[in-house]
Amino acid sequence: MRIALSLLAAAAALSFPAAALAAPPANDNYLGSTRVPLDPAELSTTVDTTEATTQADLFNPNADGQPLGGGPAEQASCNGVAFGKTVWYDIAPPTNYGLQLRASAAFGVGIAIYEWNPRTSLITKQVACSANATAEDLLPTLDANKSYTVQVGGVGGVGGAIGLSWTFFPDSDNDGAYDPIDDCPTVPGIGNSGCPPRLNVTPRVLFANTGSGIVLTKLFVERVPKGAKVVASAGGRTQTITAKKTGTITLTKFTGRAIAAGKQIAVKVTMKAQGGKGKYRNGATGLYRRWTAKVGGLKSQPDRCLNAKSGKTEKCS
Repeated sequence: MRIALSLLAAAAALSFPAAALAAPPANDNYLGSTRVPLDPAELSTTVDTTEATTQADLFNPNADGQPLGGGPAEQASCNGVAFGKTVWYDIAPPTNYGLQLRASAAFGVGIAIYEWNPRTSLITKQVACSANATAEDLLPTLDANKSYTVQVGGVGGVGGAIGLSWTFFPDSDNDGAYDPIDDCPTVPGIGNSGCPPRLNVTPRVLFANTGSGIVLTKLFVERVPKGAKVVASAGGRTQTITAKKTGTITLTKFTGRAIAAGKQIAVKVTMKAQGGKGKYRNGATGLYRRWTAKVGGLKSQPDRCLNAKSGKTEKCS
């Protein structure tokens, strides 16, 4: 089992001063990897790989430096270019993150990023790599709650001082738009804005006047997309319809219903996350429209929007 350092210990271990006596760096071995904190979002680290090694068995030694064994040999190459004298770093993102990783050194640096299985400690797949990490950035997307390890070494087995610049871009709502450019960072959306689409629906009321209020002749909602839910209430009655196809929804329960002056008619239209890759894959901002009956007609109330994630009413932007 790999050992995860505390954030405080990890932060202290991320910068390695020149040692008085030649010795491998603390994160020379795969099972002794250093955890990289995600806060702060920008972090610079250095490591001296002069005495670093490349392992014939990734499980030997263990995290305490004791003999173990039984693991695969270390694979240190990218696109056919070999590197050696490697060190290891771990990243465990709680939400989706973008990573920009840069290296600086007086020699060529290779970097490979892998997923690994916390139950077996085995590497499962390579996510990204660069055999020229001093000239090009690695820009992988790190998925929420997956475990990653980063392997860094000198091309051709050269060792020495390597600087690493880590920049993390969180995606708190896991919608593919990173928080710094997401206009709705807590609500999953679509596109570069990171906001959910807004339902372009139009609730309408047809009525006849009475001496004490109105009588509804038709209550309907136009342009309802497939999968949206319409909930209407008036005169002590409620009706809910989920659209099976895009079009107009007519709420027949209210036909002929008398609404006394001062009483409200309300319509809510919402769309939960539909999944897939479509416009409504993360749901939509819904609409809440109300009218108040009066003698001789209706008084419209200001529209409110319905949060795509919580369903709570909010001011429409």
